[in-house]
This record gives sequence, C-alpha cells and structure tokens, in this order.
Amino acid sequence: MEHEVMTTEIRGINGFETEIGPSLKELAKAAEKLGRLKKLGLQADLMNLMDLRKQLDDAKRLSADIKAMADNVSSQMEAFAVAGGVDEQTEWWVRFRQAFHNGYPPVEGEYPTFQVFPVEVRVDLANELVLINNRTVRVLHPVAVAGLVEKEWDRLNRERFNAGTFAKALVRAYDLLLFEMKIKAGGKEPGKSIPLRVLHQTLALKAGVSGYSMNQFAFDIYRLRRSPHLVMDGRRLEFGTSRNRGLIITHPGGRQENLGSLELVAEGAPS
Repeated sequence: MEHEVMTTEIRGINGFETEIGPSLKELAKAAEKLGRLKKLGLQADLMNLMDLRKQLDDAKRLSADIKAMADNVSSQMEAFAVAGGVDEQTEWWVRFRQAFHNGYPPVEGEYPTFQVFPVEVRVDLANELVLINNRTVRVLHPVAVAGLVEKEWDRLNRERFNAGTFAKALVRAYDLLLFEMKIKAGGKEPGKSIPLRVLHQTLALKAGVSGYSMNQFAFDIYRLRRSPHLVMDGRRLEFGTSRNRGLIITHPGGRQENLGSLELVAEGAPS
C-alpha cells in the first residue's frame, strides 16, 4: 500500500481533524490488525506450518503498511502548525466555548486566558500545553480541554468545604484589619467595611500568596454564602457590591456578582 508524503502546511484544529485525523485512524486500524497476530506465538506449540506461513506473510505486509502510514503521519505532523495565527486562535476559542455541556458557568475571557468560574484556563499552543488552575496538561484539542475543565469544576464543587471554619477565619481577619484601621485613624471610627482584596491578602499570608489565589478566595465566598454560616457570634457577614476591582462570582447559568467588601453587622440590625 502506497501513501503520499504530505508537504502542504496544515493549520489549526480543523486542519488537524480533516488532514491528520483520518491518517491516524487508518494507522490505528492497521496496528490493530497487526496486534491480532499475537497468536503467532501459539505456533511455537501448535506448529501449524500452513497457518504460520500465512501469518508471517500478513505480519510482513502489515508491518510495511504501518511503516508507510507512520511515515505519512510524521510528515503531516512536520507540516502542522497548531498555534498558527489569529484565525487558528479564534477557531480554538469558538470550539472551546461550544464544547461545554449545560449546567456549567459560561466561558469568560478571551484567548489565551479563560475562566469557567472558579476554574482558570490558560492556553499556550506555542509550547503545546494548557494550564488548568496551574495544572499543566498536554492535550490541546478544545473539546478535550473543555472535558478536563468540566471534571475540575465538578471536583471543586464536590470537594468538602468547611463553611464554618472559613467564616471564622474571615471574621478574625476582619477584626484584625478593623483594629489596625482604628489605630491608624487615631482611635476615630474608620468605618466598618473592609475591602475583600485586603482580606484576601491577610488570609493568603498564612498559605503563601501563591498558595491561596484570589479566584479560590472568591469561590470560597460563593460557597460560604450558600451555607447557613453567615452569622458568627451574633454578627452577620454582609458582602457589599463593587463597580470595579471586586471579586467576580459567576453562577451556573451566567448571572454575575461583583463583590467588593465585607462588613460585620450586629444580628437584628437593618442591612
């Protein structure tokens, strides 16, 4: 069987699917046939010479076919550019957005950085890798990456979360920052609203700044607000909205909130 050596440049996901994909499937079928010849080993005990000769002929023919196919795919791969230009990047972005099943938050951002709250995705086609919440994966097909993002989203949402412990940590950080604000204000009342970004910095110091991302902090607040632990020691945790530089929380279905601050209000006091 003869196979042409490809020299024409192949670009993008669609090019890979239409040009290299069929060649890979053809190669896989031939390899599967060759794998069936493992029964050759049985001839050491059976000594069926007629079958043995036929099996050896099949093995030689299939080996030659597989080599030719593998050479063809290798040639195609040499001519393949996954990164390409703007068209290929746009194609990746569109295919990625379309790949998600219902029930997941919408894809936010633009190539090469995306978010499916709280999962962050960074595509680096030039280095043939994708970062999913700082975990490196080597699959590049947008549908395959979307599947991994869905799994990560599912894992995070199933993950055990102690809302009470997180609320206590927030309250401790809030009281500490409020006390510092009063000292800086010379004992005067500085107000009771603390920016969430400042609270995050305080909490992140315990885990290391890189160990507790702003995105994870936002996700913990999202989960806390769905829990019954919004009242601690007679004080209610109230999260204020922001017009800019807040924490963007995206709910399944696409509704977004931009939260900017935390204030502890005595239970029973008007919001």
